[in-house]
Amino acid sequence: MNQPAPDNHSPLPPPGKLIATAEVISLADHAAKRAEKLGTVIAGLEAGIARRGEEAAASAAAAGFPPEDQWAAATKLTAKARAEVVTNSEDARWGYIREVNAAAESVALTAALFASPQAVLARAGLGTPERTHFQTQLDGSGIVEIKNMAALAVATNNKVLGAAIMAAVDRMPRRERPLSTAELAERLVGEETRQVQDAITKIKLAAQSAINLNREFTAGKVRPLDRIKLALNKKEA
Repeated sequence: MNQPAPDNHSPLPPPGKLIATAEVISLADHAAKRAEKLGTVIAGLEAGIARRGEEAAASAAAAGFPPEDQWAAATKLTAKARAEVVTNSEDARWGYIREVNAAAESVALTAALFASPQAVLARAGLGTPERTHFQTQLDGSGIVEIKNMAALAVATNNKVLGAAIMAAVDRMPRRERPLSTAELAERLVGEETRQVQDAITKIKLAAQSAINLNREFTAGKVRPLDRIKLALNKKEA
């Protein structure tokens, strides 16, 4: 029986690298397609195994054996065919699984740094003269001036100014803070944060789906608990 050849692709970013938003979204689409491709490959292998069983049953029927013997012949040859196909297709199947798992591992740092809009905004312009300039301007600013600067940051989508404002406000006593830094961060980077979080979730679900597909194929039976868990994770996402 013909077996699928390993499908090699370009290397993924290393686990410790912060990946740009567009790259994470692209990686999520890639991971989903690789998991889907694994499903297609396994479906083809399952069809080949099923044909072997059907052929055995047909041969037994042609030889005049009763239905129960036809079924036994089909079952025996199906099990033998599955063992052979599982062994012969292992490298190809695990090629897909390793690729999707590598995608999930490569976004570990990105997931931590995109935990919330505030975490994202806090990094904007770090170490740049622009942010240093804004922070110097904000030192000693009053409540009205900080509010006006925040309105300007939102109106102009100036994330570096927003980050400087958030840093200044966070240094104030909680009761004296003139605005919600969570709301400010949401206005400036909320959409970007959600895009990255959604992409990371998509990658993780692709990895789980690939593992589930492979487990069911090698076992030759459905794993209901794994399917329920994946469905619940997709629903939650």
